[in-house]
Amino acid sequence: MKSLKTFFLLIFFWTISFSILGQVNKKLDDPKSWEVHNREVSFNNGVIHLNSNPGDGILWLKGSDFQNGTIELDIKGKNKIGASFVGVAFNGKDNSIFDAVYFRPFNFQNPEKKEHMVQYIAMPHLDWKTLREGHPGKYETHIAPAPVPNDWFHVKLEINYPKVEVYVNRSPTPTFTIEEQINVSGHGKIGLWVGESSEGWFKNISIKQKKMENYTRILMDVVHNQVFWNDPKSMKLENEKIGRVYMMTEELFKTSRAINATVDYAKGEIDSNMLSDIDILYIHIPKKQYTKKEVKAIHRFIDDGGSLFIIMDSDYWSSLNDTNVNDIITPYGIQYGGAIPDKLAGGHTIKGEIHDKPLKISYHEARKVIGGTPFVYGDELGKAYPAAAYVKTKKGGKLVVMGEAMVSLYMTSWQGVDDYQCQEFMQDVFSWLKK
Repeated sequence: MKSLKTFFLLIFFWTISFSILGQVNKKLDDPKSWEVHNREVSFNNGVIHLNSNPGDGILWLKGSDFQNGTIELDIKGKNKIGASFVGVAFNGKDNSIFDAVYFRPFNFQNPEKKEHMVQYIAMPHLDWKTLREGHPGKYETHIAPAPVPNDWFHVKLEINYPKVEVYVNRSPTPTFTIEEQINVSGHGKIGLWVGESSEGWFKNISIKQKKMENYTRILMDVVHNQVFWNDPKSMKLENEKIGRVYMMTEELFKTSRAINATVDYAKGEIDSNMLSDIDILYIHIPKKQYTKKEVKAIHRFIDDGGSLFIIMDSDYWSSLNDTNVNDIITPYGIQYGGAIPDKLAGGHTIKGEIHDKPLKISYHEARKVIGGTPFVYGDELGKAYPAAAYVKTKKGGKLVVMGEAMVSLYMTSWQGVDDYQCQEFMQDVFSWLKK
């Protein structure tokens, strides 16, 4: 696992409210506002109670999609060693994929365990144990002054993606700061969380969501049998590819942060509804055919001004018989051809609309790109065989079509060369696509 080192306001008579931009209020003492996972839940005079049970339990707020803002609430656990873990989940995708900040009340007055009072986790893979072993002291800390273990304590989370600040008992300064959430999407459901064999009480809940900033929304296709890219949190730890996917995801996180973007994953059939609030669709070496409905939805997306970043490689990974990617791009005057016949590794970009200066990039066994404006070549054969080109449509859509995949896998080292500029390349391409 070391290889992976890589939220509320009391209203009169106990009314709990959910406030978005200070405009919409929704009573949250109605059980219909919530959906529970692996717990029994009760609502009594403004107090929400989750019972104890083996495994984690979460009470999700239906319809929530929170990114930045303030989450406040009062929480109470028990002074029961190893069986009282209570907190808030956010960035939730489902019952197993979420982030959380939680507390261990049984450690509040234990001087030997004081550094383990409050914890951040990024599930399912980066639990407390993994983070403690890989990053000791970074994702957990003490609380001063410490709350009373069996009493209510007040919690405020100030979230400004990717930063999280935790305030306890109305302290003017943060008790705990997570500088970087381990999450590329940076948004999702919020919920009340209890850990293994734990019960918890929650009240005075207030959620104030800031106006969404001008983030670029990237959607990565992972449903067409992609050779490399995947949502690492959806993969089993036993999967031999998970280490590489986490490494690439960490690099993509750097790219997205640099251009003020978030990344989500397309795990079902691509349609216009899925693409409605997306800026860039990212397709990387698929090995499955796109349906006519999917192709039509992608065309509508581009024709409405959306951007597409699509990557193939030589026949070694995926052939044009495996996937009909040319059906997606040919209407825009660009298509994939056969393999480029060069023998030497290494490639470069040229200075132009995408790159301010030429970049040295990893390159090996690429596919020809025919049409568009070329900007990537192999070092051996040069401009005879473009390995990437771009297109701008009359309606404002943009396409970057690549026939080389190593640079987009962030492979900075290849055959003795250790200075390929993959991160710079990816930042430039996504930055151009977002404009």
